[in-house]
Amino acid sequence: MDVNKQITSEDFCSMFHCEHEKLPNVFFDTLGKTITNYHDADAEELSAYLLQVLKRIEMPGITRNTTENIDAFEKGWNENLQALHSGMKPEDALKPAYFKATPYLRYKRSLIISENSNLEYDLFTLARIAILTKYLTGYDHITEIGCGSCQNLLLIARLFPCAKLVGLDWTNASAEIANELSRLLNRSITGHVFDMLSPGNVLLKKGSAIITIHAMEQLGRNYEALLQFILNAEPGIVIHYEPIIEFYDDENLLDYVALLYSRKRNYLTDYYRRLLALADEGRIEILDAWRPNLGGVIHESSLIVWKSLEQQTRQGKIMIQQQKLDFEK
Repeated sequence: MDVNKQITSEDFCSMFHCEHEKLPNVFFDTLGKTITNYHDADAEELSAYLLQVLKRIEMPGITRNTTENIDAFEKGWNENLQALHSGMKPEDALKPAYFKATPYLRYKRSLIISENSNLEYDLFTLARIAILTKYLTGYDHITEIGCGSCQNLLLIARLFPCAKLVGLDWTNASAEIANELSRLLNRSITGHVFDMLSPGNVLLKKGSAIITIHAMEQLGRNYEALLQFILNAEPGIVIHYEPIIEFYDDENLLDYVALLYSRKRNYLTDYYRRLLALADEGRIEILDAWRPNLGGVIHESSLIVWKSLEQQTRQGKIMIQQQKLDFEK
């Protein structure tokens, strides 16, 4: 068994289509402190993993309605808020409790085993650094929808010290964390309670950046209201790092199990197909869309990056209408 494999910066460049020389110093500093050694799971380890996941899929209470979800989020993010108030380092205080210590990780459509039981979260941090620095550079207004514990807002604040940040989430605790971060970091960070199923009248700066990270999975097929909210905001860029079931391969064993889990939990479904339809209509342009093949213990996220063409479309319609009026004269 080869136990000397490592996940390197070159692997991240391959996964996230980024240039090695454009990765920031904080990426290499973080990677240097991270144990990324692993080995490929053998038959016995794979069997134990699959049994554990299948049992979890059959657990009672694995599915929750919207009210139960929001209650769970409020409780969880409030724990992060209290940790932040206790004086704990923000990086530690805001780590979501759903990141559990585990030897297992999905990687390159296979299962790997690592001595680093926190490898999932460590790689998630490195992935976010790679994604955010690649796509958010140059944006001075950044909004995160579904900011949760605000761990991403904290990271963005560190990566882009001059940007104005907005955090939107279902819960009061999330808004309080965002506002507390503003005080602690002396930064322009504001939090707002935001219903993703029925967005309110939150005004976002046109041409700004919008991100969602592990935030949309709970929407199932009920994403249209949020999508229309994003379209109406006319963002310069939208970045989704979310579980996208369209990118799974149901002929791959691990992917099939991830599909079973996602369907049992009623996770985000057909969102990418909806974006493709909007692109065909000329309302958006999809800039990037792929699956990095980085876990997740049970499932994993894909990257979709797009921008709105609504303003351009509206201006085109106005020009056509004006031309029609001129012709009628």
